[in-house]
Amino acid sequence: MKINKIFALIALGALFCSCDQKLPYDLEGTKHGVLISISKVQGTSGILSTDMNAGDYQVKLDLPIYQGDYSMLEDAQVMAVYTGIDKSKKSAIVAEGIKSFPATVKIDIKDVASKLGINTINVGDKIEYTPCYTLKDGFQVNGWSELTGFNNKNFSSWKLEDGSSFAYRVSYTAFAPLQQDKFQGNSIPIVGTEYTVKVTQITDKPEASWIPAGISESDLFGLKFEGPIWYDEDVVKMWINLTDYSLIIPDQVVAPSWTYPYGDYGTYDGYLVGCEGEIDTLNNTITFSFDSKWGPYGLGGDVVVFQFPL
Repeated sequence: MKINKIFALIALGALFCSCDQKLPYDLEGTKHGVLISISKVQGTSGILSTDMNAGDYQVKLDLPIYQGDYSMLEDAQVMAVYTGIDKSKKSAIVAEGIKSFPATVKIDIKDVASKLGINTINVGDKIEYTPCYTLKDGFQVNGWSELTGFNNKNFSSWKLEDGSSFAYRVSYTAFAPLQQDKFQGNSIPIVGTEYTVKVTQITDKPEASWIPAGISESDLFGLKFEGPIWYDEDVVKMWINLTDYSLIIPDQVVAPSWTYPYGDYGTYDGYLVGCEGEIDTLNNTITFSFDSKWGPYGLGGDVVVFQFPL
């Protein structure tokens, strides 16, 4: 992880040394796209049921307030991305012809399963939904592809009219029961490294702006991670939303007054921003991704996996 930070600073210096005034692409020839946010409708199911006759799944599509003109849009669609317990993936368009926003889409899970070519839903399976769209010239933009993964992951700071944050996907997982006592410990391994972290339960809550609409503070189970996640002895806080087992991970200072160990660059607070995470209650893991900011510098980012006792 520390090697990544060295290369990040080198790359940053190279970027500022480049003074070519000519853009490397045809600005007039670029296509103007659309950002479409997706969220779960309040009061509907937050977790995927293994019973395909159960569940009330509804998603809302909306445009962030910074979108402005979207006259180039022909229509939007919703894509389902299925991940099985063997980590294999399938995708299919499950709703289309959406032309006005905000729009509420009711998900027929049997229809989704048919289009994905699956017969059953098992504990550990996951279905994510992401917006796609077609421009008036026929150009298709999918929200996910096997080659590149999900699009528009870097716009979480954009806001919708109701004040909520932009989201490029929603996720429904058929979870095993959450054993809260298992997701704690003094020496929790970071998978693939020699590092471990200390994880303890916390009672403080995130700022209200980070709590999804319709979720109360009593729905949140807080965890504090202490250890060498990115800087040195970081302190990272995150909360499990017990209504759907999603993770709330605010932008936060994790390494106050940190000094870069490979050169005289000064001392600044170390931030982790744009954080995302997923909990796997079947294998007792938390996957955590982030970007880092240190004073005027960006130090890149990483994806780490914490393995809790089974």
